[in-house]
Amino acid sequence: MKRKIFYFLVLCFMVASCSNGGPEKEVEPDAVSDSVVVAEEEDTLDLFDEVEVPKSADELFNDFFYSFTSDESFQMSRIKFPLVCKDGDEKLKISRSDWKNFNRFTSQDYYSALYERENEIDLQKDTSLSHVSVEWIYLHDAYIEKYNFQRIKGVWILMDIEKSDFYHNPNGSFLRFYADFVCDSISYEKSLAHPLKLLISNEDDDTKYEEETLSESGWKDFKKDMPLPNEFLININYGQSYFSQNRKILLIEGVSNSLFVKYTFDRSNGQWRLFRIEI
Repeated sequence: MKRKIFYFLVLCFMVASCSNGGPEKEVEPDAVSDSVVVAEEEDTLDLFDEVEVPKSADELFNDFFYSFTSDESFQMSRIKFPLVCKDGDEKLKISRSDWKNFNRFTSQDYYSALYERENEIDLQKDTSLSHVSVEWIYLHDAYIEKYNFQRIKGVWILMDIEKSDFYHNPNGSFLRFYADFVCDSISYEKSLAHPLKLLISNEDDDTKYEEETLSESGWKDFKKDMPLPNEFLININYGQSYFSQNRKILLIEGVSNSLFVKYTFDRSNGQWRLFRIEI
């Protein structure tokens, strides 16, 4: 369960760092101990003399993320300061003293992630990854904050933050649809496939499913118990491809609970529709 928990912890803490915690003008890095300083001009990082963690903490990005959000000292040692925050042509720099630990957002019940292919969900188990980005997607304001991590000398580092709108994101078409889908009751009723498939996993064998169909009233009842995120989406990109404009999988997993829902959306004739739910 820890590997599920870490997702939301990290992303929730990050949302305020660029939009609320970042300075409005360029800030020079302040003086700190030599063991954790990262020179602005250097490409290599000689860190971690003061923060000892097991080597296994960097093998899986999920494990690193859990440590990153649960240990403030560890977190500070894994950020390249001054941290560059890019917003279009503008670049702001966040110093060590201006960085905040935003774990106050950890009270949420679930996190979410976007995929296009079922087999790419297992990318989170790949120990050879060297680049991972975490997107915090604001549905109402139609923009995204992306936190870029890189593994250098075997350890994960937060390198920079990028801000952009939906229109510059490969998932932009779906995100614009989804923002209306979850906020407009008329829109989502028109965006349900008929029939809407519901696959229920077998308790004894999670590779087997029982298939049912949901009526419009059945969907409304289901939605009360399995809500769709309607303020923001969280997306961890391990390297999954975003080439298709006709299928998206929204995976929702609970934090400290057994919630698991996989929503599959297809687009036909220019119209996105929810056509399958797996629980």
